Amino acid sequence: MRDRQACGYLLNFGDPTGPHQLTLSLPHPIMVEPLAIASVLLLQLQQAIPSRFTPGQLSGGSIPVTGPQSIPLYRSKDTQRILYISPVALQLAKQGSIPPMEIAQAIAESFRNSRPPDLPSPLGANLWNLSVIPPGKLYLELTDPGIAIWLQRAIAWDLESDATPDPGPLPPSESLDLFAIQYAHARCCALLRLAHREGLITLENPTPPGTSTNIGSVTAPDPSAWLESPTRLKPHHPAERTLISRAIATVDALSCPLSPSQITSRLAIATLLSQDFLTFHAQCQIFGSVQSQDLDLAQARLGLIFLTQKLLKRLLEKDFSSLAPLEL
Repeated sequence: MRDRQACGYLLNFGDPTGPHQLTLSLPHPIMVEPLAIASVLLLQLQQAIPSRFTPGQLSGGSIPVTGPQSIPLYRSKDTQRILYISPVALQLAKQGSIPPMEIAQAIAESFRNSRPPDLPSPLGANLWNLSVIPPGKLYLELTDPGIAIWLQRAIAWDLESDATPDPGPLPPSESLDLFAIQYAHARCCALLRLAHREGLITLENPTPPGTSTNIGSVTAPDPSAWLESPTRLKPHHPAERTLISRAIATVDALSCPLSPSQITSRLAIATLLSQDFLTFHAQCQIFGSVQSQDLDLAQARLGLIFLTQKLLKRLLEKDFSSLAPLEL
């Protein structure tokens, strides 16, 4: 992963239930984690703002500028959609006499025709549904094909080789209530090992508890069958959608460095991920009839479990300096 100390945007998860505000501050150097949708989307929006709507042009200034000083971006509270909202046109309209709807329409047209930033894993403009909502907000919803691409990249991503800068002294793990998070991680590991024994997936390191500290990666199926049609995601149960949404929000949060003052909000993020996983586990069957009648769905659900396990392991070991148990 890239160094994210100069990630160039501020991610505020003070209210873990949302909406979550992100702000891209320019012109600072931008080093972003390409798996974090929010950071890449902010870059794409910055590139999509036509030059005639930059602050210097709107105010009649003679000094050329490359864009607004910040681009606000929010995650919707709707857990069934991957929906980001930006009122950047309203922000730009305050600096001139052009109506915000006109600015928003121009940004939307430019975004649809734009090429994504030169990053390893951007999500192209064709993978977003973009709407302009009065009085001038941009609504960007990631399509199911876009979600499928993100999921496949996410389960293949190496979250352990994380180059996030050391945040400095953090509260000792003994002072944090991590049991629910550790339980969810152990449950993920148990389900993945069972799926390996049942032949649904192949684990790189399916060793029994006590002989290893990591279950490794899922080597098969590769890739997973995330789509049931060209435009519809295979895992579309509400609990599946909620878990996907939470995983994306978690990666967005992980893309900025952690400070001691943010440990409480990071703990809330990990707790919510654990809770959404347990709800998913209770409502979405994998073995039995699903295993025999719809193998692709069973494997897609196991892919969601593997992603959750990776995120919980990353949070427990790196952010909380604690154990990510294989069993409890």
